[in-house]
Amino acid sequence: MLLQVDVESLIKNRITSDYFLVTQMLYDKQYDLLTQYLDLYSKEELDLLFLGLVRTGMVDNRNFPEQYDYNKLTVRSSFIKVLAQGDFFDELVQTFPASVIRTDGTKDYLRTDINRCRRLYSVITKNKYPIHSHILECLKYEVATRRLNVSVGYMKRIPKWLSSEEWKVYEQMMKDSDISQINNKTNDLGYGNNLE
Repeated sequence: MLLQVDVESLIKNRITSDYFLVTQMLYDKQYDLLTQYLDLYSKEELDLLFLGLVRTGMVDNRNFPEQYDYNKLTVRSSFIKVLAQGDFFDELVQTFPASVIRTDGTKDYLRTDINRCRRLYSVITKNKYPIHSHILECLKYEVATRRLNVSVGYMKRIPKWLSSEEWKVYEQMMKDSDISQINNKTNDLGYGNNLE
């Protein structure tokens, strides 16, 4: 079993990699593999692991003390959101600006070639919600920054934006500054300047 882990998502949700791995195998019902993995633990470590899973709210445990029946462990919906998989492309498209006015005064539509972009986005995100969520945050930051700098007219069309991995440009900028400060600045554009 090959498993990719978004460490930032684990930190954000206060989940250790151990908890994530065990809960993922429980969710996927890979009990044989889980048994092999848990054989590496001592009895005390195993007790602490299952107690931690319950305390963090990842799993409901209907087992008696010192009993480890996987069928009596239920992965909670709060953790399922971390594992969420699917096609999140529609949410990206809704967030992406529909059109911009280019520097020469012409109106340009940015949401083009949607079917090809949907396939590309599926490959990029591997249909994992945490990856999609991060890209969406970067997009929102880019749009807010461009509005603040009055450079929305230079926004790339969505096919080019995805293929050039444009969100990575704003990833570091986003870490270095606070998006709430940018949003506050874009809300106050001054007298006679409004965004529609």
